[in-house]
Amino acid sequence: MMGRIRLTRLILISFFSLLVIQILIVGIFGKFSALEFRQREKESVDYILSMYSRNMEGALEKIDNDLEDILLSNSTLMLLKNKSDLQRWHASYALSELLNKKLSSTMEADAYVVFDAEYEKFIMARSNNILYDDLEPIQNYLSGIAGLKKKNTGWISAQMGEKVYLIKCYYYGGVCISAIISEQKIREILSDGQNTENLLEFYVTDAEGNVICASNPDVKCGQRLETEMEEKYFRPRWYRQEVMNGTCYVVAVVRQSDALRDSPYFFIVLVMLLISLIFIFWLMRFMNDEVIKPINVLADTSGKIRMGDLTIRPEYSCKNTEMAGLRETYVTMLDTIMELKLQEYENVIRVKESELKYMHMQLKPHFFLNALSTINSMAYENENDEIHEFIQAFSRNIRYMFRVGLHTVSLKEEIANIEDYLEMQRILYKDCFYFYMEVPEMLEKWEIPQMLLHTFMENIFKHAVSIDTFTTIFLRCSLEKFDGISVLKIEIQNSGNHFRQEILERINEDAGKKENHNRGIGLIYTKEILSIMYDREDLLFLENEEAGNVKVTVRIPGKVQMKGKGYSAE
Repeated sequence: MMGRIRLTRLILISFFSLLVIQILIVGIFGKFSALEFRQREKESVDYILSMYSRNMEGALEKIDNDLEDILLSNSTLMLLKNKSDLQRWHASYALSELLNKKLSSTMEADAYVVFDAEYEKFIMARSNNILYDDLEPIQNYLSGIAGLKKKNTGWISAQMGEKVYLIKCYYYGGVCISAIISEQKIREILSDGQNTENLLEFYVTDAEGNVICASNPDVKCGQRLETEMEEKYFRPRWYRQEVMNGTCYVVAVVRQSDALRDSPYFFIVLVMLLISLIFIFWLMRFMNDEVIKPINVLADTSGKIRMGDLTIRPEYSCKNTEMAGLRETYVTMLDTIMELKLQEYENVIRVKESELKYMHMQLKPHFFLNALSTINSMAYENENDEIHEFIQAFSRNIRYMFRVGLHTVSLKEEIANIEDYLEMQRILYKDCFYFYMEVPEMLEKWEIPQMLLHTFMENIFKHAVSIDTFTTIFLRCSLEKFDGISVLKIEIQNSGNHFRQEILERINEDAGKKENHNRGIGLIYTKEILSIMYDREDLLFLENEEAGNVKVTVRIPGKVQMKGKGYSAE
């Protein structure tokens, strides 16, 4: 037979599959849109960077030409080394004029500097981007590299005070000729004639990746660009081009979120996905309210009916006529079945009530005869005080026993009756037995059949306790799971004679047999009472243990399954 699947699960799987297909379609469409956007973004950014690179290369080439022109004035430069102060002053003046001329004509450099460390000559022509406070850090830097006696350098980035500059130096006869470009000038060169609105951020870095210039004012010069971007953005995209064979690099950084935001298809894809999700969830909710929930209620009701609960009825509300009509038909069918079952149960209960009355008539005289025999023995021994105490305990037992019908009482009440019974037996047997019990307080309100424990105790004193031996009796109550339900587990252990094999078989295996045997009639009728009240045959179990001990285990469910006219719960 083919495997079955619940309708509700099939509907949920169908909706889930539809949702997955929708997400896949939208995802594929969004993926192709993103790829197209990335390609257009790359072309646009590469074009902008190429223009920035050309602007930067053009500016650096002009500055290189100016530095070469300054170097051609070698005679004037050598006069800076003249021992005559006047000659050095004339040379300084001439070089100052030349530097200012080059600065005003080129406009790409922020400063031209001629520095002679020997006579501490510092000649500079500067733009407004280099302030008066910047002169001392620049002079200190040039003085430092002059002391190192370096050869001519290419364009490098240099930290002078709190600012970073691009600088190129030539050395001629111990004189340093330098060109300096500030961050502000680099930004002016790159943005000259260009529209950078489409570019999120751009940077100029040296060959090691240290920032020289940044469009973002929060990024400090001298920081390493890769570290800054990893801390600031999630998965940024990089584009860069080199300037003058790696002299520096022009870098563009685009954030992931900006790519999605600027994509022409992003909002279309987002709206489509949102509308689809809303529709699918609305449809799922409608199907859940109008179909799935009613079906689940009917399925759960059918399961409980199979377990024997015929009083339950399906309860749900829906707007479609099909499920409402199904519920009405289902309720009508259950009412008809219930009426037929009740008629059958009434016939069975009448028979069971007769059996219960007979069994109680068998149990109670047995107890009375034992009690009268005990009183007779004490009277023969002239134990008047013991007789008084025995009769007091016996009267409480009689009042407890002579209640009309078959009762369930709380475990606490049954334990109190057992204590009265044990008090009677202590008078008779003195110190010939020891009794100990463990009853958790939380279980004291658990309902059990009346006289249940009394029957077991009376059986122990009848077959195990005598004045010639010492008998231990242990009673323990606990809560356990038994066949999926919570039950009260009562264990009674005592030393003494083992159960006979025929008693073990009748109680543990052949509970349905009803032969007339005198031995074990109390245990047999107790099992029958449990079977009638709880509709189960496995609640009582007897076993023989090692060292001559016996054990009785009885399990009491929390709910009586069969009630008749003779049953009452007090």
